[in-house]
Amino acid sequence: MLELSNRARVSKRDFYKLFTGKEECFLASYDTIVSRSVRGVVAAARDADGWRERSRLGFLAFADQVVGSPATAQLALVEAFTAGAVAVERAERANVLFESLLAENFARAGDAPRLPPLVVKGVVAGVSRLAQARLLSDERRRLSLDGNELQEWALSFCDGAAGRLGELDADGVRRWPETVAAMPLEDERELILAATAKLASEEGYATLTVPRVRAAAGVSRRSFDTHFEGVTDCFLATLETLSDRTLAAAAPVYLSAGDWASGVHRMVAGLCSCLARDPTFASLAFLEAFSPCPAAIQWRGETVARLAARLRRDAPLPHKPGQLAAEASIGALWGVIHCFVAAGRGAQLPGAAPVLSYLALAPALGGAAAVEVIAGEGSAPHR
Repeated sequence: MLELSNRARVSKRDFYKLFTGKEECFLASYDTIVSRSVRGVVAAARDADGWRERSRLGFLAFADQVVGSPATAQLALVEAFTAGAVAVERAERANVLFESLLAENFARAGDAPRLPPLVVKGVVAGVSRLAQARLLSDERRRLSLDGNELQEWALSFCDGAAGRLGELDADGVRRWPETVAAMPLEDERELILAATAKLASEEGYATLTVPRVRAAAGVSRRSFDTHFEGVTDCFLATLETLSDRTLAAAAPVYLSAGDWASGVHRMVAGLCSCLARDPTFASLAFLEAFSPCPAAIQWRGETVARLAARLRRDAPLPHKPGQLAAEASIGALWGVIHCFVAAGRGAQLPGAAPVLSYLALAPALGGAAAVEVIAGEGSAPHR
């Protein structure tokens, strides 16, 4: 606190007249940053001709804010997610504000399609996570260069066919095995990972300590130290193990389809089904990865990049999404799933599978073609 007041050139007494502590000061700073960002985006797009141009200028203004004020952007897009539950909730509220801006832009134009709210939520989440990735990799200057490509990615969802998504379901899509994310308990390392998963999902990463994990796993300190360097190392290993097993289970589901696009939809629908059945895995991957653990934020960014590479890998050349589009789409999926899990609505994720698949497929196929693939998969029988 002394360092903070010294930097601001105020006394501790004056600081406490304004704030009750560091958290309140941080949240006030965050709110100020968001407010300025919104005003800047609105001002940049105010005099544009048409909703497409307003969107383009809005995205470019946001990119310029990240590039021009990296420390401010770091606080809003990275540090906020390591500052506890209240800060994460505030960040989610900020996303809702940007979603309202985007939806309002479309609503003001008679020729703009009415997009489902989940698609709008995905677009904002994809942009936010792409900016976060650029900050974490110290490549923020790329964001300005990416501005037009980011605009193209966002506009790929603006198709009247998207209105059909609410009529579709994923009931006909092949399910994943019931125990995809289960931890086999064959040795002490796996006992420790299973105990970490249970504790973190039920009580949060912040409550993890070596003694608590050891007690839950029933192992000695020597055994724990043999496998892990500490709580953070153990927690990251738990995340990696669960995600690796989930991706391995996805392979046969993907291969059961006759083409890339259908396989992507089956994987997305299968993941939604898996997360709905396994709240432990859902909480770990989509809530605790936002924990006060910078390494978990880095893990999430690396996982998004790995999934984006997988999305592009087998896509046929005429429809292969660019690296930015794939990264933004996976970020969009991640953001929407996070919102479901955070709101305690993980069991409803299978119903969101058509929209999530649309977020993955529309940039590659076009909106109407993506909807046709999803509709065909929902109605066709699968082995």
